[in-house]
Amino acid sequence: MGKCKKCSQPATVYLVRHKLSLCAEHFIDFMEGSAKKTIKKYKMIYPYEKIAVALSGGKDSATLMHLLDSIYGETLELIGLHIDLGIGAQDYSKNSLERAQTLCKKLNREFMVIDLNKEYQISMDIVKEKENRFSRPYCAVCGTFKRYLLNRYSLNLGCEKLATGHLLDDEVSVLLMNIINGNIDQLVRVGPNLQGNNSTLITRIKPLYEISELETTMYTQIMGLGFQEGECPYSLGASTSAYKTLIYGIEEKFPGATMKFLQRFHKMLLPPLKAYYQGTEGVKLNQCSECGGPTTEETCAFCNIKYLLTRNE
Repeated sequence: MGKCKKCSQPATVYLVRHKLSLCAEHFIDFMEGSAKKTIKKYKMIYPYEKIAVALSGGKDSATLMHLLDSIYGETLELIGLHIDLGIGAQDYSKNSLERAQTLCKKLNREFMVIDLNKEYQISMDIVKEKENRFSRPYCAVCGTFKRYLLNRYSLNLGCEKLATGHLLDDEVSVLLMNIINGNIDQLVRVGPNLQGNNSTLITRIKPLYEISELETTMYTQIMGLGFQEGECPYSLGASTSAYKTLIYGIEEKFPGATMKFLQRFHKMLLPPLKAYYQGTEGVKLNQCSECGGPTTEETCAFCNIKYLLTRNE
C-alpha cells in the first residue's frame, strides 16, 4: 500500500479507481471533499436549511449523516428519520433502530422513528406472510413503503429536502437495470437532485452520489461508526443485487468504469431524454383519494398495498 500521497505517512487505504494511497486522516478529508464536491456540483444544499436524513441503520446512511454533520456543523439542521419496518427475523429491525438512534444521539441530532406497525397496523413481516396477494416483488413493496413514509414525514416536519444514502453503485445498477429492461421513461427519474414541489413531494438529494460502497465501508471502519452489518433477511434474490454483482465485476476489471458511465450518462444521454419527455405531456400528479399524497392514479401505491394487507379474505 505504501505511503500516503498527501503526507508520506504509512497509508491506511488504497483507492483503486483514483490510484490513491491515503492515511486515515487524509482519507477522511478525501471523503468530506468528495461529498462537498458532489453537493456543490449538483446544487443540493444551502446553509441553514432543514434537512431530513433517511437513516436505515446501515453503513451508507451512517456515512451520510456523519459527513453532513462534519461538513456543516450548526449551519445545517439535520433530522434523522428511521422507519421501523417490522422485520422480526434476526432482530433486523430492532438492531437497525438501535444503530440509527445511537448515531443521532452521538451527534446530538434530532431523531424520529416511524413505526409502520403502530402507525398503520402493517409490517414487512405481514407482507412476507401475505406475499401471495401481491404481483410485485417483496423488495418493491418495501421500497414503496420507504418512499411514501420518508416523503410524508419529511414534509410534515417542515424540511426543505430529504437526503438519502444512495451511492455510485446504487445509481449505476438502477440505470443499467432500466436500460436492459427497456424502461427508458424511468431514466429521467433518476439523478442526484430530484426536485419536488414541497407541498406533496419533497425534494430528494443524494450527497453520496459519486462515492462507492467500498469507500463508505472504509469510512465507517475508520470513524468507528456502528451500523447494521447484516443484509435484510428478506432481500435474498433481489434483482438489484444481481446488477450490483455485475457492476462489481466490471469495476474490478476496469477501475473507474462505473464513474465514467454515470458521468457520460448525465452529459450525453440525460439532456436529450429530459428534452423529449418535457416536450410531451409528461407525468401528471394527482392527490390520492385516501391519504392526499402524490400519485399518478386515483389511489397511491402505499394505500393500495395497505388495503391488500388489511382486507379480510
